[in-house]
Amino acid sequence: MSGRMAQPTAISQQYQSATAFIYLVLRAIYRITFHPLVRFPGPRLRAISHLPHAFCGLVGRQPYDVRELHSKYGPVVRICPNHLSFITSSSWEDIHGHAATKKLQKYGYFRVRPDAQAMLTTTGDEHARQRAAFAHGFSQRAINDQEPTLTLHVNRLVEKLEQQIKHTSTFDVGEWMRFLAFDIIGDFTLNTQFECVENQRYHPWVTLLMKWFRASSFVTNANAFGQLAPFIMLFAPVAHLKGVKDHLDMSAQKVHERLAIGDDPKRNDLWTYLLRSKGDKALSLGEMEVNAALFLIAATEPLSDVLCGTLYFLALYPDIRTKLRTELEACIGPDGVLNMAVTARSPYLLAVINEFMRMYPPIPGGMRRKTPNEGHIISGIDVPPNTVVTIYQLPAYTLSTNFALHDRFLPERWLPADHPERPKETLADRQEILQPFSIGPKNCIGKGLAYAELKLILARFVYHFDFETVDDGFAIDKQTAYLFRDRPPLRLNVSVRI
Repeated sequence: MSGRMAQPTAISQQYQSATAFIYLVLRAIYRITFHPLVRFPGPRLRAISHLPHAFCGLVGRQPYDVRELHSKYGPVVRICPNHLSFITSSSWEDIHGHAATKKLQKYGYFRVRPDAQAMLTTTGDEHARQRAAFAHGFSQRAINDQEPTLTLHVNRLVEKLEQQIKHTSTFDVGEWMRFLAFDIIGDFTLNTQFECVENQRYHPWVTLLMKWFRASSFVTNANAFGQLAPFIMLFAPVAHLKGVKDHLDMSAQKVHERLAIGDDPKRNDLWTYLLRSKGDKALSLGEMEVNAALFLIAATEPLSDVLCGTLYFLALYPDIRTKLRTELEACIGPDGVLNMAVTARSPYLLAVINEFMRMYPPIPGGMRRKTPNEGHIISGIDVPPNTVVTIYQLPAYTLSTNFALHDRFLPERWLPADHPERPKETLADRQEILQPFSIGPKNCIGKGLAYAELKLILARFVYHFDFETVDDGFAIDKQTAYLFRDRPPLRLNVSVRI
């Protein structure tokens, strides 16, 4: 009896397997013959399946892989069955500009809490409301008010590095940049003193954030597997996912502590301005909590990436470092103080930062958007409805499509066109493609603060120290990148300038 029962079950399983196989074959044929994106170039395997792209994401090589595809297939590439990557100069405006934002929706984000959304993941009126509430906290006035606090943190870094050099002149400068980034944003965002620089080690909370980066990247790439996503999530790093929850809980606790202080006129942190938002602009408690958690992430790792990466290039090119130092010395007033006003008068400092973010964008991937039901025009190309579109920053900035001498670190390309030191080869550069903070109404709200921090920290480091590389461990094209870069140690030989 049991033998007769087993035979139909085996036949049923074979039938299901055959049906699934036929479905996959027919779907593959459709995707390379009749799919709306068949006219866009790219490998056939990419047109058939999401797996190659998702796998590259899981191993941290996705931006580099997409760069190879653009190098071979041109400025628009089909990188997945329903996903196009653009590196055209007009694509920023067509995907993220003010008019485009009303049509193209964010795609691929997940809610960190079911009861509240952060500004990063909101759309439409909800995004506008939250952004309006935070706008004053990131205004130029607020940035200027932050200078004493920022200066305090930078002074502490310089002091500790001078002490470090007395013991050993060769150390991981990248770690110190991460210490500093967390100290600054913890103070500004959550009124919390991490004291990473002071103690020369990561606060336990910072360790949780490192887990967040990996967990977020894993979830994003797992979702690309479609129906296989639940299976892929079985292999998710449980400790990292738990770190996400712990970080949210700790952020919420700190928000409560800060709200208990109220609108203290002696404080100039983010909440000083947020607490003054009333009526329709006011945020719910849940929105405050999730935004605090995400700000702490978004303003630390990219900042430290740019800091240590720029120092890496300045170590490789001492002539550029000398040129920058000479300009800074010329900008310093009779009081001899190197402050934000001085760095604002240094065009070559901004050129160095821009060139570094071109060569080594802190977010080498891109933000995904989905075209509306009626389709959308991007760079003069009619893109079909419900297509995922992305500007991958690494290929957009580091291919000859947009920049001459694309593989050279050349800050002079960002000087005015009539500047005598501007290389003629770079006059046709499509500089508008460089948008590391995005554009439009959903661009990075902290752009102004980030530039102020970068300028002051880099200027003070270059002014106070000499430095050179001791090995090639930081080689940028060998690095992996997930949500942010999985950055190796930056070992420099550092000395105090006499």
